[in-house]
Amino acid sequence: MKKSVKIRKIIFEILNDIYQKNKNFDESFVTYTKKTLINDQEKSMIYNVVLNSIRNNIFIKDILDNFLKKRTSIKIRILLLSAITQILYLNFKDYAVTNDTVEVAKIKKLNPGLINSLLKNVINSSNKINKKKLSLSNIPAWFVNTLKKNIKIDISKIIENISYEPSLHLVFKNKEYLNKFNEKHVNSSPTSAFFTDDKKVTEIQNYEKGHWWVQDFLSMLPIYLSPEIESKRILDMCSAPGGKAFQSLSLNGDVTLNDISVKRSAILKKNLIRLNFNNKVNNQNALKISEKQCFDVVILDSPCSGVGTLRRNPEILFKKQPPNLEFLIKTQESLINKAAKLLNSQGILIYMVCSFLFEETKAIKNKFLDQHQNFSQLKFNFSNKNDITKFIDKDGDIFSIPEKYKSYMVDGFYAVKFIKND
Repeated sequence: MKKSVKIRKIIFEILNDIYQKNKNFDESFVTYTKKTLINDQEKSMIYNVVLNSIRNNIFIKDILDNFLKKRTSIKIRILLLSAITQILYLNFKDYAVTNDTVEVAKIKKLNPGLINSLLKNVINSSNKINKKKLSLSNIPAWFVNTLKKNIKIDISKIIENISYEPSLHLVFKNKEYLNKFNEKHVNSSPTSAFFTDDKKVTEIQNYEKGHWWVQDFLSMLPIYLSPEIESKRILDMCSAPGGKAFQSLSLNGDVTLNDISVKRSAILKKNLIRLNFNNKVNNQNALKISEKQCFDVVILDSPCSGVGTLRRNPEILFKKQPPNLEFLIKTQESLINKAAKLLNSQGILIYMVCSFLFEETKAIKNKFLDQHQNFSQLKFNFSNKNDITKFIDKDGDIFSIPEKYKSYMVDGFYAVKFIKND
């Protein structure tokens, strides 16, 4: 099999695997590339095409609806999705994409004649096609219906924003390390910056020295806006992959790290070693942590739908099966109630999720306050940090959809802070 055909067949297999089997992108990518004789450049092409296909899927659905006059199988649509992405959004050579895609169709028995003629029609009409036309009917119904509870959220803005690549944001252990950092960057705080060069993470200055880690700007804000937790006894209930834990450790906290996932904990441990932290990582079910030991601060970065990370994980809206919100909400409620039992008097609880859905954010907060009369909310303080006021809502919560900030892309995120009053 010709190498370029093999690569495009792998792209199809990954996309089909994600959609049909509800697999995560990273999992499918590793599965289909680890045992294949392809080089790093070819792996990079596969990665790029698959991610951009998923990011632009909603727009391409509209394009396909205009060119496909008859109902076709999902596999044909997935193969066309990858081809149209390459032609219209990545500017690959038309003839190479068409020829290889037709060959993949022959191998997979997916009506190569239809695919050949449709791609030629797309190419001939490319100057007339609106590549960013959005039809709400092409957005998953579960997502549209859920967002109706967030009446101020513009769904079209979210879909438009997630089609752009995420920005790389670095958080430094201290101001001195950032001040000595001389690669291209734009500061986002005294200890963080958007990296503006085109480099692999491992090739960025002081990676091996452990001066910094990668963490989204919004994800950084809850700890950054909580200076009162400095040097306190802290429990990070769901630590991996570690951003908030590293922030807490950089504040000289006595930090207990826990994460139920052995796989994610392995990543956390590797990051701790690179950053020259020597903390142990516990692998307990957070709901079973002993209540005999109490903490000054509990950080709960809860499992969630992850819709705030749609730019990084666009497969959330591509998969046939939606996130199990009912299960996730029960988990979030159980974890936050457990966290309340692990705090000393005047202890601080920070709840956060990579989500902007009402059920995972405000609803969790409201129910928690209703059921725990001995807790009250601490509003996030943004004095002298006026450029980030847009991310602090009228309730004093951190709230964002995936959007642009100072020309950089940031994730959707939510955080609320409580204090135990007894």
